[in-house]
Amino acid sequence: MSDPTPFQMSVAVARQKIRELAEDSDRIVVISHGKARGRQRGITRRQMELCVQKGVIIEGPFLNQHGNWQVTIQRRAAGEEVNCVVAIDWPNRLVIITTY
Repeated sequence: MSDPTPFQMSVAVARQKIRELAEDSDRIVVISHGKARGRQRGITRRQMELCVQKGVIIEGPFLNQHGNWQVTIQRRAAGEEVNCVVAIDWPNRLVIITTY
């Protein structure tokens, strides 16, 4: 039986779960909107992965309309800033909704 989605989530718990899932890049899924915005803004999948793996939560967590916890993660590296809006598809994967 899988873990049920928790009713409450702190930033620390969200960060821990995101880090745990992001260790395996196969668990990071980019939906078509995120891919399109990445291409439009010159952001690669690798930059998105690093943002999720090493970034800082700047917004959330909150429950989105699909019942998933959602956060905005930001990473600054080499003079560039990448933001990813990420939903935690509990308990197995991370879904990148968009990036900017």
